[in-house]
Amino acid sequence: MLLLVLLLCAATSAFVALRRRDTLSVFLFGTGVSTTVMLCGVIVYIAQMGGMAATEQTFLFLLPQIQRWLQLRPISMSRLGYLVALGRTLFPWFLLQVGLETSMIPWVRRRLKTIRRLSAVIPALFLVYYFPAVFYALVRGRFWLLTAMLPLSMVWIVAYLAAGLLLMFQEYHATTMPFFKRINGCLLLSATGITALYLLYAAKDPAQIYNMFMGEYIRLGLSSYISPSMTAVGWVILGVCTLLFVGLGGYGMVRYAQMDYAEDREEISLQRKFDAAGTGVSVFVHGIKNQLLSSRVLHKKLSRALEAEEPDLVQIKDCARALRDLNEGMLSRMDELYRTVKNSALSLAPARVSEVAAGAVDRFHGKYPEVPVSLELGTDRLLLADPGPLSEAVYNLLTNGCEAALLAGREPRLDFIVREERLWTVLEVRDNGGGIPPEVQGKIYDPFFTSKNTNYNWGMGLYYVRRIVRSHFGRLRLESRPGEGSSFLIMLPLYGAGRRG
Repeated sequence: MLLLVLLLCAATSAFVALRRRDTLSVFLFGTGVSTTVMLCGVIVYIAQMGGMAATEQTFLFLLPQIQRWLQLRPISMSRLGYLVALGRTLFPWFLLQVGLETSMIPWVRRRLKTIRRLSAVIPALFLVYYFPAVFYALVRGRFWLLTAMLPLSMVWIVAYLAAGLLLMFQEYHATTMPFFKRINGCLLLSATGITALYLLYAAKDPAQIYNMFMGEYIRLGLSSYISPSMTAVGWVILGVCTLLFVGLGGYGMVRYAQMDYAEDREEISLQRKFDAAGTGVSVFVHGIKNQLLSSRVLHKKLSRALEAEEPDLVQIKDCARALRDLNEGMLSRMDELYRTVKNSALSLAPARVSEVAAGAVDRFHGKYPEVPVSLELGTDRLLLADPGPLSEAVYNLLTNGCEAALLAGREPRLDFIVREERLWTVLEVRDNGGGIPPEVQGKIYDPFFTSKNTNYNWGMGLYYVRRIVRSHFGRLRLESRPGEGSSFLIMLPLYGAGRRG
């Protein structure tokens, strides 16, 4: 069964690394590989030592034939011991790197490279210490050194594990956004499970595999990797714990990889949809614009001809004015869409978030002067932004929220909240509309998708909002429950001018 655990650890780690392909996934892959290497060395060592009961054989190898095959492998005890030492020593360092990579503590982020270099010193020294030739030379005749190094090795291992888990827990506890909290929760669950699995087998010193020192370990009261006193019930408990811990670690890793991958895949899908429609849209806009210009000329001729008629002149003039207004509105909307498709460049520069907020509220009140907006400016951080397009994006969200409340038959109540969230600046627009059904939430960013009147809405608003936010290196999240309104969160990375900023 332990062989299956090895395969599951390796497969899960490889899945995360191939799916995510970022720094954090590399460190997660390192935790899985180091655990696999350690357990692989332990299994081969136990197989070569032999002398096990049927229960132990089943737990470790599933079949006696597998044990016999491993037993006949020409691997020296020195190599096996160092293989175990390699996995046992590298796992705490990789776990600490996962904690450092997920941490958004400013002090940690500013000194991340230095902390990583310093944290590698102790594992490197212990890898040198456990190297067979070095270990034999140092410890032979120096029993006191062996006695001192045993607790010292566990001290730094526990310290690294605790630091990594505490950093992840602190990040999970400090995060308030549901989406990021779920991601951090998956990482914490994965790290906790795989750490528990590691500790089940890391308490033994890998130098115990070096046969010439077995007597010294017995004198210290330490048992070897093979415990002849363990009962059948003990083996069952060990097996259950092993499966539980590897299951928790694997589930957390897979969930983390899938959550971020789903968002990236959605972004690629949206870009492909718009790229595929881009050429057709441009041709369509150009053609329909020429038709509308011709319609305007015909409208003037028709108006002059009809004004000379006696029957229903007032009605004809009203229809003519309505047709003129409709044509002008369509031309204006077409020009706006054409300009957006043609020119999407942004000019990013340091700007105060209050400037963006004020611009968005002013634009909204230009369209809905009677609708109040509750502005809660919790911070006035600097943003790396183009204030015009970013204000336009927030204005679009305010407009959508107002129209959603009107559509639900409610008096619009809009909350515009600006706050700090770790290394993010969050602009949240909250409305009291009818909410967005779950089956529609996956479509709202699609270009040309709209649930409103298509005579006045083209379904491009939220797509461009998302595109603008992405151009600012940010994220756009939706939190909505039917009947309870919606919240759109624009999350922009913290901007700092220089080290002290």
